[in-house]
Amino acid sequence: MAGDNGNALLQFEPGLMIWTVVTFLVTFLALRLIAWKPILGVLDEREGRIRESLQKAEQAQAEAERAIEENRANMEASLRESQELVAEARQEAERVRTQAREEARVEARKIVEEGRRQLEVERRAALADIRQEAAGLAILAAEQLLKKNLGEEENRQLVQVFLDQLPKPPVQ
Repeated sequence: MAGDNGNALLQFEPGLMIWTVVTFLVTFLALRLIAWKPILGVLDEREGRIRESLQKAEQAQAEAERAIEENRANMEASLRESQELVAEARQEAERVRTQAREEARVEARKIVEEGRRQLEVERRAALADIRQEAAGLAILAAEQLLKKNLGEEENRQLVQVFLDQLPKPPVQ
């Protein structure tokens, strides 16, 4: 019997075949009339959601790429701006340094010139003092010579003695 059952599935029976086709057609028509439109509607709706999700994903990707490009452009602009600021700061520092050097040079010239003027004034005052002192000494020497009318050799010795009695200037 077990052998008959294995062959029974492979045997052709026309009645079973007709009922199988009728059942298939009834089921197909019932599904077509009742379930086909809702199933297709659900599939269309799902396809629409998938399509919409893909569009949103593409938009999000495009926006992300735009944002990345904007950030890159902003970073490059910021970098250029910072480099320009650094260059300007260097130029300003160099200008200030040059100006300070020039002002120091001018000030040094003024100080040297003022020192020279002061030295010249002091030199002239010292020369005037020396002239007055020399004139005073000459007058004193002449006075001494007139008091004693001596010979030329004695006059020279008298002047030399007088000069030896004068205080000596400090040696610098």
